Amino acid sequence: MNWEDLSQNPLILNNYELLRDSGILNYIEELKEDNKAQDILLKEAYEIFRQESVDELVSLIISYLSDKFIPSRLTFILNEGIMVNRIKILSYENLKSIETDAEIKSLEGMERFFRKYSGTTSFLILENEMTDRENLDTFRTFNPEIVVPVLGISGLYGVILFAPKILGEEYSAKEIAYIDRLMHFVSIGIQNTIHYEHSVKDPKTGLYNHNFFIHRVNEQIARSRRRQQPFSVIVMDIDKFKNFNDTYGHLAGDEVILNLARTLQKTIREGDILSRFGGEEFTVLLPYAGRKEAWQASERLRVSVEEMVTEYQGEILKVTVSLGIASYNSYEKLSENNLLKRADTALYQSKKNGRNRSSFFKSGLLQHAESFEDRAEE
Repeated sequence: MNWEDLSQNPLILNNYELLRDSGILNYIEELKEDNKAQDILLKEAYEIFRQESVDELVSLIISYLSDKFIPSRLTFILNEGIMVNRIKILSYENLKSIETDAEIKSLEGMERFFRKYSGTTSFLILENEMTDRENLDTFRTFNPEIVVPVLGISGLYGVILFAPKILGEEYSAKEIAYIDRLMHFVSIGIQNTIHYEHSVKDPKTGLYNHNFFIHRVNEQIARSRRRQQPFSVIVMDIDKFKNFNDTYGHLAGDEVILNLARTLQKTIREGDILSRFGGEEFTVLLPYAGRKEAWQASERLRVSVEEMVTEYQGEILKVTVSLGIASYNSYEKLSENNLLKRADTALYQSKKNGRNRSSFFKSGLLQHAESFEDRAEE
């Protein structure tokens, strides 16, 4: 029986004034409101757990908070690296995204504090007890009032900072309770998305890894067979990279790989899948791209790397890449392995013909003849 039915009971109606004056009716109304709030929170938690990236999750949280209150500044400081430090800072003013030049290298010095204060905490307590002064100085630039740690099985994943509300009034007890409850779900959601991204991405560059790339190529093959639409793949690697590492050292090589990954990410089209295939080799999946579009994409990538400059310990470092392209034709019914072998064969042609160039896989007798000639020269 629900309250609406119960409230029509003659015993309730006959004693209405007594129940009202005793405060029981108000208490029942508060319980109803609390139940409604809990239902909303559970729906919000469900949506939080459905998000596949930190950016999507943060956007969802922003939408939830905008219905309740607006912090003058809201900042997410998250370590996306898990095993290595890769700190990402997302900051919002009046719930609108803003750029920040703040930098935090590590959250390791703060973990002991947040093991003690594992829930929503006043920033004043953090200031009084924290010994990590460098990070505290950075935190102060965000004008925090409330601090929420993102804790999980691997330690401290991040910190969420709430500045005072936009109109300056204090957060109410209900608002703080809502933040505390919501952020428990958010912490789990952030952990899940970070671990998911870690499982499909290369930990050094943040690009997709080999397994994810193969999975997406197989999806594209199935789609191409259904719709008879072309797509292409590109395989590339850094020219003479062993010589580069021998000359400048592996740390310089790592810096070049990181810079190259950033450069390629800026160059690909939206919807293209860029992955680090291993070492100095990278691959790109180009959905719906035929030979012409694939050639143009390959040349854009080649030129962007050719123009790329990496500064390392006072030296200006430059590299080039060679690229091989293979297009998928639904009539040939290639496997993903054979398609990538074609792209790899085309990459070999680029290397043989002088490097820093793009080459298409040539099907038919011409390709077999050239391959036989190449092997004979070896």
